[in-house]
Amino acid sequence: MRGKTRRMAVLSLLSAIGFLLMFIEIQLPMFPMFLKLGISEIPALVGATLFGPLAGVIVELIKNILHGILYSQDSMGVGELSNFIAGSTFVVVSVWFMKLMRESKLGYWVGTITGTIVMAAVMGIANYFIFIPAYGVLLNKSVPEIVAWSQLANSSITSLWALILYAVLPFNLIKGVIEAIITYPIYQRLRPIIKTVSQ
Repeated sequence: MRGKTRRMAVLSLLSAIGFLLMFIEIQLPMFPMFLKLGISEIPALVGATLFGPLAGVIVELIKNILHGILYSQDSMGVGELSNFIAGSTFVVVSVWFMKLMRESKLGYWVGTITGTIVMAAVMGIANYFIFIPAYGVLLNKSVPEIVAWSQLANSSITSLWALILYAVLPFNLIKGVIEAIITYPIYQRLRPIIKTVSQ
């Protein structure tokens, strides 16, 4: 019971940090305005590497619920659902491969790179069929209008498929790689401390 309480406390702290990191976003050149680079998956990845994939999903869920309730009630949860699916996919796939390779240094990089690729593929499909049409409804715009708006950032975006190919896919690849690079030294430094708390 004591170990479970401590683990819940650590996951709550990581969820709070993830929520705060959702407000730190950078606009990248050549990408539409609605794609902003953030690093809020880092606490979930740290939690998942320490306590298992489900812990990372819990962190993702809590941070997005908090963000939806406290910040973006008007978005109908579309942005939060997108962030949750992307983050959970990245975390679960990454950690599954890490565990498969016995949490070695090579396993970390194989895991996070694989997680990044899978996340990009999943979000490409999800944006094509779900999220971009949903954003269109929220913004009272058609999908062609969103494509035209996105073309202002990148002239290669001439269709919805081009938007996925030239924006959504590379954006998620960049995001995953950056978060993996940032997380590695943080995870290595905090792991002994957090593991003692979780026992």
